[in-house]
Amino acid sequence: MKWRAHLFIGVACGAFAAFLLRFPLPDAAVFCAISAASSLLPDLDIRNSKASQAAYAVALLALLAAAYFLSFAKGGGWREFALSFIAILCVLAALDLLIRPRHRGTMHGAPFALAAAAVCYAVFGALASGAFLLGYLSHLAADATH
Repeated sequence: MKWRAHLFIGVACGAFAAFLLRFPLPDAAVFCAISAASSLLPDLDIRNSKASQAAYAVALLALLAAAYFLSFAKGGGWREFALSFIAILCVLAALDLLIRPRHRGTMHGAPFALAAAAVCYAVFGALASGAFLLGYLSHLAADATH
């Protein structure tokens, strides 16, 4: 299924749940946004998915920030920045190659969704965790239909 379809289903499920639970408009908007974003997450196991592309962009920004703080913030220069950047990039690339699960493997199951929702609950609370779980499970349900 295409990413747009998963995104639409995630938003629709979030909006329907927010309507049923009678959330005020700001909470409903946040709930829908989290549900929509999490509906794309099971496809992180595909390197060219929209979720992976977004994760790569975030990782690049984090990589640049880490290299900066490891070099310039400690009084180093461009040489230290370049060395830090290359070292962190190699570690991240190795982790991506070694740890990424196969498609429709671990990340496409309810146990992973529940574990991720539990972490989300511990960090962000019930609203975010419920929206996350709903969006994630909407992806799994949509994939099960074909």
